[in-house]
Amino acid sequence: MDTTGDPGATSASAPPRAQPPRPALVVTPLHDRRIDPGPTPRTLTAAVAVWAASFAVFACLAAALAADYDAVVAALDAGLTTDDPTADPTTVDQVSGLTVLGVGCIGLLLVLAGVLGIVRLRSGRGRGRAWLTVVGVFTVAAAVTSWSVLSDARDLAFRTPAWAPPLQAALVVAGTALLFTTSGSAWLRRRSIS
Repeated sequence: MDTTGDPGATSASAPPRAQPPRPALVVTPLHDRRIDPGPTPRTLTAAVAVWAASFAVFACLAAALAADYDAVVAALDAGLTTDDPTADPTTVDQVSGLTVLGVGCIGLLLVLAGVLGIVRLRSGRGRGRAWLTVVGVFTVAAAVTSWSVLSDARDLAFRTPAWAPPLQAALVVAGTALLFTTSGSAWLRRRSIS
């Protein structure tokens, strides 16, 4: 049988055509979230910025108390003497001075703890959000306390003792709340896995 004119016929003498080798395909994702959690969400960036603003407000308070230290201590002395006229003036003066120093020292420690919390949050190591939440609770308590103990000096130092502690507390509450947004929580979860 002659099959030279039939294109569909195969020759018994010709070997079948071998398929060319397939290239090895490797599919890699463009963005592996287990390794790279992606860009930092805007809410966490805003949280860090709000915390930084609270640090700046405390710096204003500390600078104002340092600049008008004698006047602030004198105002606190007058308030304590009004509350207890029989109190020893030397003791009253020491208590007033220690009050101003205590506000500054405790506030500085809380600022340093807040900076450490931000570093832990950004690095993804440890529990930065939990750390900042605890520091936030203590900072709000310290701000309310300092606003209360400096009540006799609220008209001094550009009225900084009147507005700085409540503003600092409000900023800390807002910054801490921004840490618990949905996008921030998801990013922190991915960051802790990677």
